[in-house]
Amino acid sequence: MQQVNLELLADVIQYLAVVLIGAFIGIGELISRYKDDPFEAIANRHAVVYTLVNVLAAGMALLALKTLSWDPNTAAPGTGVVGALTGHSGQAATRIGEALLAGFGAMSILRSSAFNMQVGKETIAIGPSALLQVILTATDRAVDRARATVRAELMAKTMQAIPFTQIQESLPQLAFSMMQNVTPEEKDGFAREVALIREKSMDEQTKSICMGLMLSNIVGQGVVDAAVTALRKTLEAGGDPKLAAGRGRVEPPPPVEDKKAGAPPAGPK
Repeated sequence: MQQVNLELLADVIQYLAVVLIGAFIGIGELISRYKDDPFEAIANRHAVVYTLVNVLAAGMALLALKTLSWDPNTAAPGTGVVGALTGHSGQAATRIGEALLAGFGAMSILRSSAFNMQVGKETIAIGPSALLQVILTATDRAVDRARATVRAELMAKTMQAIPFTQIQESLPQLAFSMMQNVTPEEKDGFAREVALIREKSMDEQTKSICMGLMLSNIVGQGVVDAAVTALRKTLEAGGDPKLAAGRGRVEPPPPVEDKKAGAPPAGPK
């Protein structure tokens, strides 16, 4: 009886390890796609579904491996339980090998394709990867929709009363300098996007928000907030009244001269 309990505990640990492999790979793939706030993105229910697909695939792969090593006519030594796992599959090294093979093998199969089919100018993969890509695309759209409103509100508040012409060069440079792992390709791509915004016939405030959103895709919302705060203080120190108004301070009105004060006294009638 004790041997059966140990086998059951070993099976539970084995399945748990495989499930964690599938979950970590699915979550890691999602995190790499949402740099502005990755942990908020993976909490979306569609992202959870994508992670569960990877988890189920890994678990089913382990079940298939264990089924192949199942001998219904063999009893475990000393237990008399028919249908127990054969001796070689109960070894620790074999269990570890099965867990690794099932976990990483299932992830590889999910991302593989039997062949590619050319439809017009688009190449379509035929195989398990096609299904996974459909789920991933749906997850991308769902996460984008859920994050769009929040991001727009946060960026509008961050960029309040900041003209685009004053920060179009200084803000990206400061934000990229605050980071340590921004690649030259990301910087070049951002510069091209800013050049397109500069040519658009939009008001300065909208241009600032658009640039901030694109910048947050690379460095994250927190870095953009910190960079804007630093620039705002610098511009305020230079006496920019627009930036002072953006922080909720009202500039005092200029003194009004009393024209009567300088008028000569009226002579006697």
